[in-house]
Amino acid sequence: MYDKYFTATYQDGARGEVVGGRYLLDCWGLVLAIREEVLGLPALPAFGPIDRRDLRSSAKAYAQYAELMPEGPPVPGAIAAVLHGGLCIHVGVVVPIDGELRVFEIDAVAGVDNMRLIDFERSYPRVKYHRDRDLSEQAGRRAC
Repeated sequence: MYDKYFTATYQDGARGEVVGGRYLLDCWGLVLAIREEVLGLPALPAFGPIDRRDLRSSAKAYAQYAELMPEGPPVPGAIAAVLHGGLCIHVGVVVPIDGELRVFEIDAVAGVDNMRLIDFERSYPRVKYHRDRDLSEQAGRRAC
């Protein structure tokens, strides 16, 4: 179910394009793809290409989805936002795997990984989870 994501290559601003036979994603692109393709959740704004070094655009995008998606517990499909000060510097997506909640993420160095929630939280100084307003009911029906 998640195999195709492990072959993805990190590229800033990528939203799932295939170039030269490589599947390209950045961390937001991975969140969007897994939420829609695997979990069947509603589409979120793509925000266009945002370079990870463009802190202003990243902060603006985070403010937009944080407005739409309340902070809450980690549930399947929730966005795991890594914060440094007031800036969102990275995102992952919470997924159920073998009865356990994990976070899928991608970065330029390590590529795609999925970690237990506790390990993800230990890897970063501050993590907030954002969920769709009715996500727990949607995900509960799909994860069973």
